[in-house]
Amino acid sequence: MNFAPRINYKGIAREKLLGRYSTVIGAVFIMRLFLFMISYITDKVVEGSTIMGNVIYMAIVFITGLIGAVFTVGELTIYMKLSCNDAVSAWNVFDGFKGHPDKAIILQFKVAIRCLAFWLFACITFGVMYAMGIIIQTDAGAVAWNRNAGGSNGIIPLIVCIAAVLTGIIGTVYVRMLYSQVFFLLIDHPEYETGQIMAESKRMMEGQMLDYLFINLSFIPILILGLLSFGTGMFFIQPYRGMTLTQFYLSLASGAADKGRNIDVMIAD
Repeated sequence: MNFAPRINYKGIAREKLLGRYSTVIGAVFIMRLFLFMISYITDKVVEGSTIMGNVIYMAIVFITGLIGAVFTVGELTIYMKLSCNDAVSAWNVFDGFKGHPDKAIILQFKVAIRCLAFWLFACITFGVMYAMGIIIQTDAGAVAWNRNAGGSNGIIPLIVCIAAVLTGIIGTVYVRMLYSQVFFLLIDHPEYETGQIMAESKRMMEGQMLDYLFINLSFIPILILGLLSFGTGMFFIQPYRGMTLTQFYLSLASGAADKGRNIDVMIAD
């Protein structure tokens, strides 16, 4: 059985990016530089060797993700413009701050909360096991696994932990897929409220989950190559993947990929 999407989204993406890679790479570099600066400052300021430090660190990462959503809107706007053969520059990555940054942040927050709901089981599990002494804190402040606690050399607690983690991972993937179109819809329909956008994303993804999953899985080999290149390859892979997913959205929104709607008209509407 062939699970590949019927439309060659990758082929269309390559055509749209032809001769435009330098502009898109510049936009990706600006966005990554901003997020790297926040991460660097956080690593220097926050003490990560304690449980409280880890909590503070995760809170900062969560807030950074909300801000990063605004940059994501700017990046996707570039792909949408290129899809419609409009002029773009690397500075269009800041377009998300010009439109509805509040909606982008709220959408990211709503999706993140739904993902966190699936991790609630894991949080409770690890909390209980910490209280029972199965998970302990070492003298150095690090978190360690006490294999002698919980009976059966800790096998049963280990299985429960694995189940909790798998629940979080699978649930997160499902939520991310279900609401994968929210930022595209924000660009396409800025007049929509966040609730409308999320409901529309769910509607659009009905019957499309396998296609979306296959597209993302197909990038795993080159993502591995990108990591092996010490991350430099990601500057090429991220635009390629982003443009491919943009063509997927345009296909869902218009009924045919590469329809070529003008982004300015879309925003005006």
